[in-house]
Amino acid sequence: MDKNLVYSLIVPVAFTIFTLVYLKLARKHAVYDDPSGRSSHSDSTITGFGLFVIFGLLLYNIVFPYTMKSFFIIGLLMLGTVSYMDDLFFIKHFVRLIFQIFALTLLAIELPFGFVDLEKIPLIITVVILGIGVLNAFNFMDGINGMLGLNSLVILLSFLYLNNFGIDSNGDALNFVSNAFLYTIIIGLLFFMFLNLRQKAVVFAGDTGSIALAFVIFYLMMSLIFKTGNLTYLLLFVVMGIDAGLTVIFKLLLRENIFVPHRDFLFKKLVHVGKFKHVNIALTYAGIQALVSIVVIALPLQKRIPVQMSILFLVTVTLCAAYINTRNKYTKKRVIKFSDYAELEDEEIPPTQP
Repeated sequence: MDKNLVYSLIVPVAFTIFTLVYLKLARKHAVYDDPSGRSSHSDSTITGFGLFVIFGLLLYNIVFPYTMKSFFIIGLLMLGTVSYMDDLFFIKHFVRLIFQIFALTLLAIELPFGFVDLEKIPLIITVVILGIGVLNAFNFMDGINGMLGLNSLVILLSFLYLNNFGIDSNGDALNFVSNAFLYTIIIGLLFFMFLNLRQKAVVFAGDTGSIALAFVIFYLMMSLIFKTGNLTYLLLFVVMGIDAGLTVIFKLLLRENIFVPHRDFLFKKLVHVGKFKHVNIALTYAGIQALVSIVVIALPLQKRIPVQMSILFLVTVTLCAAYINTRNKYTKKRVIKFSDYAELEDEEIPPTQP
């Protein structure tokens, strides 16, 4: 019998066992995320289920050994371990940042730069900085039921389609990652979504899942871009990127601590101020991302950098305008004057009725 067929049957069974065992152990050892003043949930919920990513990685490498980059595996295992420890007990932001930088450096080394010399160091630093942004953007997504699962599923399905049907600049099939690995992570994600994509979630992925998924997705994204030379594929996770990026910029302008838990992300404002249901917001974000991804995939492969940058600029500016317009409906702005400058603050209020 074909090995891939057998593996495709084993994976759902393995994740079923993982799910049952994890739920039992989590309840026994009280691995819960208790709500705080800035939480988007009101009940204690099992957390750390994001270990499914690490479980999937180990399962894949047992069946298909030596098919993945060693430094990528080490980086993912390291981040998964540190993140799970953070789910169990608080780890300082600086310590987590150090591990993220180290893991992303390992990831960057595995990218097809060719021979790594001094000229490549600025490019590696750029990848690490971009990776830190992606990891922390995903880290905030687990606060809304279904947000992490649905958006990650859209991205991974986009990768799966491109991996099988996309072509590079030479007209060759992309095949930038193993289909079996993508299948493994997607099946694990579906099990997570079954328990999380509901008004009252049974589990949260925790930092374990959000950081691990972000690491996997970022590695696949970078591999895809290096394979094709097409920067427009960055748009495959542009929706959450804009929400996270503009929110961080906004808080920095207000000189606020971006590491302190808050409700300033647009999707959280829509839940807490707009009173929209978690699942509806998650579906909306994933739907917009799916539309953008379909357009990006349908576009002919652009070889010229100016054309790629023009597409990136047009889509990003359009979504930024939509973000700002929607945010303004749920935010009252006021100016606090100081001796030498004026600083903008915001307060959450329900939108005014026309």
